[in-house]
Amino acid sequence: MITDAINQYSQQRYGVRVASPRDYRTVVLQKPKNVAATRFIAELGDLEIRPDTPARIVVDQRTGTVVIGKNVQISTVAITHGALTIRVTETPEVSQPDPFSMGQTVVVPRTQITAAEDRVPLAIVRGADLQTLVKGLNQMGLKPSDVIAILQAVKTAGALQAELVIQ
Repeated sequence: MITDAINQYSQQRYGVRVASPRDYRTVVLQKPKNVAATRFIAELGDLEIRPDTPARIVVDQRTGTVVIGKNVQISTVAITHGALTIRVTETPEVSQPDPFSMGQTVVVPRTQITAAEDRVPLAIVRGADLQTLVKGLNQMGLKPSDVIAILQAVKTAGALQAELVIQ
């Protein structure tokens, strides 16, 4: 990520790529021509590099606290808890900027949560955000212990792409 950030900056600023990885913790730099070394290093020192954060859920069973990290995702899975069935559907949509606005076309998620009290199996569509699922569970009035039980079952089923830490 460091190499990519430096090369993106140097390509825009100087028209050349100047960084290459030597190993998992070393980046080799080649100073562009006609630039003082101190100025070049100072410019690189201002670059912002955001590290990946691990996908993690922390559960405190004693207090009923559930903390969910930003990068947590779930795969396709059906959930029933007692007589409650929950379905999370994610439908991506394209958002177009106004003409001449210099904006970018982006894909935005549209998430729909439905719940039923019958025992008909419903699927959770792959890629649904777990924060959205928990929000839906909370809207249904589930107790924290029920939410924790569902999270543990989703993890056991292999549909949770995150580390589940239970305290």
